Amino acid sequence: MAAAKRAKQITVFDPERRELSFSFRLREINKLFAQGFAKDLRRFGITVGQWQFLRALWEYDGSYQQELSSMLGLTSAATVASINLLERDGLAVRKPDPTDNRRLLIVLTAKGSDLRHELLPLAEKHLYEAVEGFSEADLRRFDRFLTKMTHNLIRASTRRDFKNKDFSEEKLR
Repeated sequence: MAAAKRAKQITVFDPERRELSFSFRLREINKLFAQGFAKDLRRFGITVGQWQFLRALWEYDGSYQQELSSMLGLTSAATVASINLLERDGLAVRKPDPTDNRRLLIVLTAKGSDLRHELLPLAEKHLYEAVEGFSEADLRRFDRFLTKMTHNLIRASTRRDFKNKDFSEEKLR
């Protein structure tokens, strides 16, 4: 309980000063990171959206569209649009699944695969810029904080989803 009391003293949310809230500050950090990274990605003709898909496909090349949607937390429509752009730019292709011709695999082209060697170091550069001046201990602690916040939000979301479900007998039949 003492930790919760301290957290409230650290202004988790103040409607008068939104710039002090954690969520606002995290959004700002994400926005600043994305803006700088997007500027560098444009030199390669890549958007931040394409970067997300390339990053996923570098690890899981040959994934189904639905898997990519799930991995990236995107709607099916957004995924289709992004895959269309990847195809248009020659970065990926749709190929029939050899075990089920009704399903399509998203597969990187040589061009999409080769970008890994240029774009990953670019992302790493931006990450190092963001954490300049942090000690290893700071970074480990920060990682633990982010992990804990993520788990807390998932748990809270699950509780809300469960609480809003209709468990009446007629719905369960």
